[in-house]
Amino acid sequence: MKKGALTAGAVALGTAGAGTAAAQDGGDGEVIVHADDYFPGAGFTVAAALNNQTRDDLLEETGAADEFDSPDDWDAYIITYDFGGTSPSMGILMTEEADISQGDSETMGTDGQFRNTELAMVEATLGATGNSAEDGDGGDGDDGGDGGDGGDGGDTAGNGADNDSAGGDGGGGGGAGGN
Repeated sequence: MKKGALTAGAVALGTAGAGTAAAQDGGDGEVIVHADDYFPGAGFTVAAALNNQTRDDLLEETGAADEFDSPDDWDAYIITYDFGGTSPSMGILMTEEADISQGDSETMGTDGQFRNTELAMVEATLGATGNSAEDGDGGDGDDGGDGGDGGDGGDTAGNGADNDSAGGDGGGGGGAGGN
């Protein structure tokens, strides 16, 4: 599941196009997650808050300590996504702005952009959409088309005749000739 979600997340990140300032419009607060933990539009639950020492250790161990001007201003949480499997998918979320706590349920914004590609850090706004349509339904998707009519069968006899012109409205012989 993670691999597919990562691919979907990477596609979403590659097409986001909106700047961070635009991403902050209409959401509940900016958050940062690892790309493996970014599932745009998915609901998650805040499982636990990390204490300051654990947050600092996490930043040091991952090489992300220099990514934040004031790491003490950031809170870190363990979050879980429930995709219906036998166990939830867990991740780490960091925020400087969002007012969240253990037990809260939120939706990961679809406006994610890489904050740092080397560290695979994605910045998104809780509940935000990439096109800033706050109450939109996200569209109805594509029905994939009708698959076509399969063609006219061609002329397998090799005589160059057009089956449609020879057969009238019935579509001709459909290529039954030529042994």
